[in-house]
Amino acid sequence: MCIYTFTRICMFFFVNLGMKVQEVKYVSDYIISIKFDDGVYGTIELNDLVQKGIFKVLQDKNEFAKVYTNGYSIAWSNELEIDATTIYAELTGKNFGEILSPKLSHATN
Repeated sequence: MCIYTFTRICMFFFVNLGMKVQEVKYVSDYIISIKFDDGVYGTIELNDLVQKGIFKVLQDKNEFAKVYTNGYSIAWSNELEIDATTIYAELTGKNFGEILSPKLSHATN
């Protein structure tokens, strides 16, 4: 999972691709539902995340339930964020290259 510093880098790509997190909701335990503005949606289980580093504070389910979005990440505070690219890749099964490299087409006569 990516943290705050990487989130700022990924924001550039999401701004240019027009993909934004439209909604994030706490479901139960360590599960959230997330919806992107291009229609991609689903649930993500973050049990492993709350066992690591700075995310351990989210083992308190009351804290975990405070999840929100700024459009380009999901977050619990200014210090605890996961970039939207990571979540989008998880939901779609796509790799970063597929997500961050828009398919270009050209006009024909």
